[in-house]
Amino acid sequence: MANKNLVIVESPAKAKTIEKILGKNYEVTASFGHICDLPKTKMGVDVDNDFKTSYSTIKGKGDVVKKLKMQAKNANKIYLASDPDREGEAIAWHIAKALKLDKGEQNRIEFHEITDRAIREAVKNPRIIDENKVNAQQARRVLDRLVGYEISPFLWKLISPNTSAGRVQSVALKLICDLEDKIRKFVPEKYWDVRGNFERSWTWPLSKIDGKKMEKVKEESLVERVKLLQKQKFTVMEAKVSKKSKRPPLPLKTSTLQQLSSSYLGFSASRTMMLAQKLYEGIDINGSHKGLITYMRTDSTRISQEAKDMAESYITETFGQEYVTDVKEKKTSKQKIQDAHEAIRPTDVYVTPESLEKILEKDQWKLYKLIWERFLISELASMKYEQFEIICEREEVQFRGSMNKILFDGYYKIFKEEEELNLEDFPKIEVGDQLELSKLEIKEDMTKPPARLTESSLVKMLETEGIGRPSTYATIIETLKKREYIVMEKRSFIPTEIGYEVKRQLEKYFSKIMNVKFTAELENELDGVELGTEDWISLLHRFYDGLKEEMEACKEAVQAEAEKIIFSDVLCANGKDYMIVKTGRFGRYLASPLEEDSNKISLKNIPIPMEQLKQGKVFVKEALEESLKKKAGHRTDMKTETGAAYLLKEGRFGSYLESENFKEDGLREALPMEIRKELKAGSIEKIDGVYQFQEKIRKIKEEEEKLIQEAGVCEKCGKPFKVNRGRWGKFLSCTGYPECRNIRKIEKK
Repeated sequence: MANKNLVIVESPAKAKTIEKILGKNYEVTASFGHICDLPKTKMGVDVDNDFKTSYSTIKGKGDVVKKLKMQAKNANKIYLASDPDREGEAIAWHIAKALKLDKGEQNRIEFHEITDRAIREAVKNPRIIDENKVNAQQARRVLDRLVGYEISPFLWKLISPNTSAGRVQSVALKLICDLEDKIRKFVPEKYWDVRGNFERSWTWPLSKIDGKKMEKVKEESLVERVKLLQKQKFTVMEAKVSKKSKRPPLPLKTSTLQQLSSSYLGFSASRTMMLAQKLYEGIDINGSHKGLITYMRTDSTRISQEAKDMAESYITETFGQEYVTDVKEKKTSKQKIQDAHEAIRPTDVYVTPESLEKILEKDQWKLYKLIWERFLISELASMKYEQFEIICEREEVQFRGSMNKILFDGYYKIFKEEEELNLEDFPKIEVGDQLELSKLEIKEDMTKPPARLTESSLVKMLETEGIGRPSTYATIIETLKKREYIVMEKRSFIPTEIGYEVKRQLEKYFSKIMNVKFTAELENELDGVELGTEDWISLLHRFYDGLKEEMEACKEAVQAEAEKIIFSDVLCANGKDYMIVKTGRFGRYLASPLEEDSNKISLKNIPIPMEQLKQGKVFVKEALEESLKKKAGHRTDMKTETGAAYLLKEGRFGSYLESENFKEDGLREALPMEIRKELKAGSIEKIDGVYQFQEKIRKIKEEEEKLIQEAGVCEKCGKPFKVNRGRWGKFLSCTGYPECRNIRKIEKK
């Protein structure tokens, strides 16, 4: 029997789908993403030797590589089918090197959707690995390493060991901080919104005074001038009807998917991409594994002819031929690198959201519905309408109004823009007619500061500025959150004090990497590497030469910071001298200035204002005392079987009980969710400083015992149930787990 062909993909979910499509002559296996990377413990880039990279097998991937080698040894032909982007190309390149494949062999296949047609077509048309694509990915990886590994150590010494620099993340932080500065400096101004009621209840906004536009009137004298014109006749200067049309919105690309998912569904960028990945890789539908959407990392809004034909067929059957799109796709000479891909769309428009509602998980279904609907809308005909515009004027004061009449609803049949058209019957008004200004609607208000950035608007700004690429947006946002450079408030980003300080120090010493235009131009140069018009080593030299100059200037500041002594308000053991702040591998701590005193106190999780650090004196005594109290725990009325008191403590996952003799008896007990909620609300009674839990916990346990008795035994294995707590509250689970996984809902009474 002939050996099978081996197809290597990134994920096991994808492997399962593709193997079913290709059949018995193919074996499909997964590399589980990257198999090689730069080392974690060092930079792994030799800056003195043309940025030679030191790749090594990722920890934990040794067995994967071993298995791939064994499978490759027995394979008839090998196909490298990692994702169709730069990162996927680099993964294929690393696998080819590990398996010692011929550099000139046509073994790289790519597809943008996991369907029978796309997979079979890809296997028929293999190509050699695109070295330019690989080098573009290598250049990005090395650039990020240079910034992270060369600049972060300066931040550790200038601010804190918990800080870091990132080539793109730092610029995103700058955008958030700069906007916050504008908000803080904003001075509200009074303005008036003026609208005029004319005959037959027509209401039109004030448009111009003395030829100047007046969306917001900021001079009260002008408002008084308009008031004098009430009950006066205005002359109609313009009254015209024009035919217009509105094109449907474009299908989704990565950035718009993340924006709409954030705005409409409340999903973070990282959650959106995780859900989209699952929809792309495939879902089990009635025993068949099916890829539901095309590849979700794309800059393109292009739709293939096959998909257009499929949409036309569906629209004709559902709405009629007249609803098929009349918009011709624009062809631009300057196409983005990732425009080789299609927009994000369903692989089969006939697989409607309704047909998947009971199959997909709730959030998967929501995202699929968003993608499906936007694709369908984009392929519907334009909405056609007539617009009646009127301008009436008196004494250089002008009001302008418009009303609309839909001639053909087109895509409006299923989707209306957020800014809806003002629909009214057209009046019989002609140029020269006189209309009385019967009444004025005047609203006094104050100008508002710019709105803070949300995930949606930050992604839009990053794309507009040309910073990062679709696949990086989610990571940028998650890094800013993880580093605590920003906090979320009502879904908006607010920079923290440490975020501001990182931005300030980076702007002070590393102006190039914090320059938006410089970062955007670097992205264009990386595109040039992929196109083969730019040499990646030359690019790295130019970047690093500039970085070295800035690093030299920063070294002096770091040295001065290292020599600076910062005192605290905490006394040393001798009761006379004050401890000083030092920075170590694990963060800031207090140490005695005396050589004979080796006492140290960690300042982890103790907030210290940057202003105090700059002034050379920090006040941490109260916060340390409070921290020690929390660590010691609070007494409760709960006892262990030996009579030891249980203490209320705070851990990584919230409040819990721990025996005061924990070192001897090792007793800990979780607090029921009900109690934790009451604790958070501050409604647990205290008597002489002792929390009163006993009676509440006794009642909860009695209720749970009653539920267990009423439930009887498991109908599948005959074992009793127990009460468990999950994301949605309490439920009954079989004590025979993991052999028996039976669960029951607890009906709310």
